[in-house]
Amino acid sequence: MLDDDWDNPIVLFKLGFVFMQSKGYGLSYQLFKRAADIVPGEASIWHNIGKLFHEVQQEEKAEEFFRKALKCKPDYVNALEGLSMTSVNRSDYGMAIQYANRALAEDPDATVAKVNRGMAYLGLKRWREGWRDYNANVGEDKNRKEIIHGEEVRWDGSKGQDVLVYGEQGIGDEISFASVLPDIIRDSKSVTLECDARLEGVFRRSFPTVDVRGTRYKKHAEWRGSKKFDARVAIGELPQFYRNKDEDFHGNPYLVPNPQLAIQWRALLDSLGSKPKIGITWTGGLPHTGQRKRSVTLDTYGLLFKSFDADWISLQYKEPEVASAEAKYGVKIHDFEWGTRVADYDHTVALISQLDLVISVCTTVVHAAGGLGKECWCLVPAHPMWRYLQDGEWFPWARSVTMYRQKGREWPVGILLGKLRDKFGDRLRAAA
Repeated sequence: MLDDDWDNPIVLFKLGFVFMQSKGYGLSYQLFKRAADIVPGEASIWHNIGKLFHEVQQEEKAEEFFRKALKCKPDYVNALEGLSMTSVNRSDYGMAIQYANRALAEDPDATVAKVNRGMAYLGLKRWREGWRDYNANVGEDKNRKEIIHGEEVRWDGSKGQDVLVYGEQGIGDEISFASVLPDIIRDSKSVTLECDARLEGVFRRSFPTVDVRGTRYKKHAEWRGSKKFDARVAIGELPQFYRNKDEDFHGNPYLVPNPQLAIQWRALLDSLGSKPKIGITWTGGLPHTGQRKRSVTLDTYGLLFKSFDADWISLQYKEPEVASAEAKYGVKIHDFEWGTRVADYDHTVALISQLDLVISVCTTVVHAAGGLGKECWCLVPAHPMWRYLQDGEWFPWARSVTMYRQKGREWPVGILLGKLRDKFGDRLRAAA
């Protein structure tokens, strides 16, 4: 159709949407922008440009275009949802709730608005309201697919039943929400857990009375047809039954490392010498889960490398580039790929269990350390995801994790250096 009508805004819009869905963001932007030049009063075009900028983690630009959409159509639900989302992403939870409420006033079934409002409530520790809205997209969002095995119903908290718990979202989410498994185990006749295959080993050991199946992503698994359940529940839905006030978050350890692997890691780490063994990460998340704001560079740790004598252990889940930092700061960053870049997270859990300390950005390692009861200092960006709350050091999911927050553009590395000296003694490097 564009061959016949080069400036057909409907075709330009549809093509832009196709390229957006296939992650061709640059071309999608050009198509949407051309359509907007032709029909500047069409709110849906500006809204989709806003979504493009959100996908590439440019939240200020995303907000700019969501506002343009709202200017064209003041009651446009999609734009209100977009603004509630950008407000959540900059931790302005009060404004996120306002935009979500406006969207829901126009459309009470606006799921995205409910979820955004839920994350805002949770970030403010308004737990009961938060879980209600946060779980509104179970079975609707691609990352929260509902797993149905038979005629079982959604679990409503009833005790004494045979319950299927199924994993969802990323493995960090599965590990974090697994902290609530002891509660449903206590209240149920039996629990079966279908999880990511990478977590099958550690979950089987940690929850020995649970039938753990690492078949979450398999379309066909033989065991499914042989079991019947009274109810099913997404693992992210469990907190709504058990974590509705601050006191409900006990933060107890719940993961058990593989003892043989732990012994092997202990021997290897001991062979490095007597220095403290400190695990570090510096990148976290994916592009669509805030990777840019959740990540730092190795230079961020430069003060620690220069001033504190330790064996630094990479816990990066992707191959790290450490040579330049090692040369710059005169340190060795040990990278044991067989412990971190593996299909079985049991290896990573066992390695973490044998470290003296973990210093990490917001990534799966934080939840694993917390689940083990391993001391972890978490570098939290100025605008974190809801699970790291709006302020303070308290990490609800694990008492062994302490949060250290970015102020403006500055990370609190100087504070961490002082904490290291307090914890391990004054181990100043000779080169310092």
